[in-house]
Amino acid sequence: MGKLLRTIIITGAAFVLNYLINLVLTPFITDTVGTEAYGFVSLAKNCAQYATIITVALNSFASRYIALEFHNGNLAQSNVYFSSVFWGDFAIGSIIVAAAFGFIGFLEYIFVVPEAILTDVKILFIFVFINFWITTVFTVFSSSAYIKNKLDISGIFKGLSYVAEAIVLLALYAFLPEKIFYVGIGLVAAALVIALSNIYISQKYTPDLSINRKWFKKSAVRRLILDGLWSSANSLGDVLNSGLDLAVCNLLLTPTAMGQVAIAKTIDNIFHSLYQMVSQAFQPLFLKSYAVNNKNQLLSELKLSMKMSGMLSNIAFAGFFALGMSYYQLWIPNQDIGLIYGLTLVTISASIVTGPMTPLYYIYTLTVKKKIPCMVTILGGFFNVAGMFILIRYTSMGIYAVVWTTTIVMVTINFVTNPLYMSHVLKIPWKTFYPSLFRNIFSCIILTCVFSVFGKIYMPHSWMGLIVCALLYSVAGAFLHFAVVYDNEEKKKLYNALKNRFMKKK
Repeated sequence: MGKLLRTIIITGAAFVLNYLINLVLTPFITDTVGTEAYGFVSLAKNCAQYATIITVALNSFASRYIALEFHNGNLAQSNVYFSSVFWGDFAIGSIIVAAAFGFIGFLEYIFVVPEAILTDVKILFIFVFINFWITTVFTVFSSSAYIKNKLDISGIFKGLSYVAEAIVLLALYAFLPEKIFYVGIGLVAAALVIALSNIYISQKYTPDLSINRKWFKKSAVRRLILDGLWSSANSLGDVLNSGLDLAVCNLLLTPTAMGQVAIAKTIDNIFHSLYQMVSQAFQPLFLKSYAVNNKNQLLSELKLSMKMSGMLSNIAFAGFFALGMSYYQLWIPNQDIGLIYGLTLVTISASIVTGPMTPLYYIYTLTVKKKIPCMVTILGGFFNVAGMFILIRYTSMGIYAVVWTTTIVMVTINFVTNPLYMSHVLKIPWKTFYPSLFRNIFSCIILTCVFSVFGKIYMPHSWMGLIVCALLYSVAGAFLHFAVVYDNEEKKKLYNALKNRFMKKK
């Protein structure tokens, strides 16, 4: 428990650094080069995400197979998977980037790009795909942190990567004319730090794993890809469910609408980073419990992860509900903050169920059961895209159609299909995860009501006031969530873990 909390705290610090970069960068870009330009930053990242649909087939189960063979003492086979993934990623990543560079040459014929920033946008796309190549090729080295449960160290290096990104952006924007492609250069700098740090962790903690051409096996690549095909299909579904929002705005509405949705989705992406912070911290525990076939321990860890992830998502949602308008007035005062606040609330409302469910997605990786959830995700994605098109064309909802359809689909998937099928693949009662899920929802309702009352009493109008309110809300929310969601045994375990850690420091 102590190491788990340390991992979450360290990765949380890295998350705060990343948030601070976006906090400063977003209003700067929107005020200097326009809301449309900020939309293209997010659109470029989304296009790189589309490319991962291909690479995820090879990488989604890489850590699982490498770790299972390593934990079972089969170092030779672990090295086969390790080397095979590296060389496979190198080949696939290079082909994708070469194709992407050709696609970038015709960018103005694919999206609506203002002529004044066309060259800038194209260079941005180039750097974003260079970042994609670095991340893809060196991703296999991150397996070592999962094997040895060193995600706390990975979190430190992730924080350093954000520092590197901030330094690069500060230097470029301070001494050169404002261009949005600097964001891509910052991403490349951060990717290099992450790649080098993963190599360092791999060599230090798993020296028995190394890259060697002689260990490359087509059979290993084939097995990983065959198992991961449904992961690729799931990524396609994710793109249909949320990754096409900006493209739809660009093509069916306006570049300005795309920029406004991009700002709203910035907050949603912060929420997702909170879920992933908890999810990744638990994954080495899930993997080890599953590897040694300790189902009771695994279920205990899964339920605890729901509650911890739900705590972060509930505090974030309730806090934004109460303080969101004040936040936007301070952050982007020159934008249509009423519209953007409304778009954001609709977008993040899915977090009420997505937050506690996100750590449980790893069940599909553990059990290699991706077919059904992928089919559900893809089906939901098609309904989402079709719903956007119909509502934009035949109703007056306009930009709200883009965010409402995504939210409805994601809530349905995470409240109905995922809990039921996750229980099925683990061969446990269908209702196993619903008590924790309902408690999390109840907690979110309580926190939202309490924070709204706090907001009526005092609404901050300065950054210092907002920060103080956010800190007080977070502390109050943590205690309320703890009281509502955790059972007595979990409260005792967490109390003992914190007590032991505090006593050690003294």
